[in-house]
Amino acid sequence: MTARHAERGLALVSVLWGVAILSVIAAAMVTASLTTAYVGRNVWNAARGATLDEAAINRTILALMDGRPGRQPRADGIASTLHFDGAPVRVWVQDESGRININFADEETLKSLFQSAGLERDAAAALSEHVIAARRPANLQPTNTASIAFRTADALLAMPGMTTDLYGRIAPLITVYGRNGTVNTGVAPRAVLLALPGATASDVADTLRQREAARAANPPAAALATANATFMIAAESQVDGARAVRVAVVQFTGDERKPYWLLFWQ
Repeated sequence: MTARHAERGLALVSVLWGVAILSVIAAAMVTASLTTAYVGRNVWNAARGATLDEAAINRTILALMDGRPGRQPRADGIASTLHFDGAPVRVWVQDESGRININFADEETLKSLFQSAGLERDAAAALSEHVIAARRPANLQPTNTASIAFRTADALLAMPGMTTDLYGRIAPLITVYGRNGTVNTGVAPRAVLLALPGATASDVADTLRQREAARAANPPAAALATANATFMIAAESQVDGARAVRVAVVQFTGDERKPYWLLFWQ
């Protein structure tokens, strides 16, 4: 009896171990299936979000080319919302002429920019001098595209006195697109206006109020996509928690056969 009981006990233990192992395998398979489904859903949501962003950017490009009154988007960096298949997409359009062009801005403007970002007066002056010095060879041939000193904004990081933190603060305010050192205050964001020489918070507030009043009284009635006009377009969507962002910089040509160039895409 004792031997039989022992055999039965061993058999029971073996069965229990087998059941336990099968349970672990089953649990692992379920977990793997759920993980695969979760990852697949996230990939799908991200892909859908990216598609929505691209659609929003393409629609915005067409709106910039639209000459019918009231059809033009804002081009001063203030967000709007478009809807595609019931999904909202936030869109920002910034006319690049409303930012500080580091290839052509004068020394006072650069100095004011750096001071507005937190640099002391002497440090801002020194950094602006380095930027001007880096541009001098380029200024000998201002009509030659190859002569541009800063092809990308982050090239400023190579300048003595520039730090990653400082660059992060000025990055939204600067551009390398266009060939004009004058800031278009009609489309410049508040932060850019505050960074200009002699700007005060009250003056900037007045400028923005007057700009909004003028826009309300006389909405744009012509296409914004004139020859050489350059715009940054950013689109952001969220599909079931998956965030997707696309950024494009578009320069219009004035040529119907090739209406615009895509200068940047991310």
